[in-house]
Amino acid sequence: MLLLCLGSTLQAMDREGAAEVNRIRQASGMVPLKNDARLAKAAYRHAKYLGRLRAKGHMEHPGNPYFSGRTPFERFVKAGYPTRAGVENISYGDRNYRESVRVLMSTVYHRLAFLDFRIDTMGSSEYGNRRGRIYVYDMAPSTVAALCLRPKKPASRRYLTGLCSQKRRRIDAKEFFQALRSIERRSASLIVYPYPGMMNTPLRYIRETPDPLSDLYGAGFPISAAFNPAFYRKVRVERFRLYDAAGGRIAARLLSAKKDPHRKLSAGTFILVPLKALKAHTEYRVELQAEADGRPLAKSWHFRTGSK
Repeated sequence: MLLLCLGSTLQAMDREGAAEVNRIRQASGMVPLKNDARLAKAAYRHAKYLGRLRAKGHMEHPGNPYFSGRTPFERFVKAGYPTRAGVENISYGDRNYRESVRVLMSTVYHRLAFLDFRIDTMGSSEYGNRRGRIYVYDMAPSTVAALCLRPKKPASRRYLTGLCSQKRRRIDAKEFFQALRSIERRSASLIVYPYPGMMNTPLRYIRETPDPLSDLYGAGFPISAAFNPAFYRKVRVERFRLYDAAGGRIAARLLSAKKDPHRKLSAGTFILVPLKALKAHTEYRVELQAEADGRPLAKSWHFRTGSK
């Protein structure tokens, strides 16, 4: 299972949220996310729960008003989606979808949820007023949902349970991983963010829960490099550096799966975190050198910051 852990109609809100996330995914070389009304319903119910109770987080508590499911995955299936596999993003107090996505992309874990290689479907929704809304994004793999809808067949020796709306439904393990791989292969072999040529890049890292950089204050906007597991099995980064327009190297910390305090990063994902906020209206250059499945790989690209 994949883990992470009022005025408009649901359908209209869903299109707006998906459009903003897909703008980033497609510019980065990833498969776009399809809209799904059932996931949008799950997202709306949780946004309303959080807004009405002035709560935060992914969990709901039975007995409270507006309860719609204890976990995101329970809310998926209660809204009619066939699988419990997926991921959820939430932001609080933003004025619109563009601001919400911009904030989430300024983090580490929540950014990687939007850039997950294994998802291809999303439903999003909002709840609140103009002074600050709650935005919820529920994302899932449609190929796994399709497995849950197929007629049952004799189980193989290796199978998985807990993936479908019927928890005891057995899914062949090989078919499950093939379903995920079919989505992964539709994206580029290496996804970097900020993507090459990106303009108006934010200057700072925005704290999140859980926080992989709890001991680092005033950090700059993280640079991420994720190697697609459909194309690479073993990756070792040899050089990952950030330079300003004058060629000066920016002091930064490298975060990897081995150094991740919360163990949420995959083995092929690397995060370069500037120790200080980036400068406004400045062009930066990133250099990445790695060994991927025993072969050298090098990539260099530029991005430009905005005003904040």
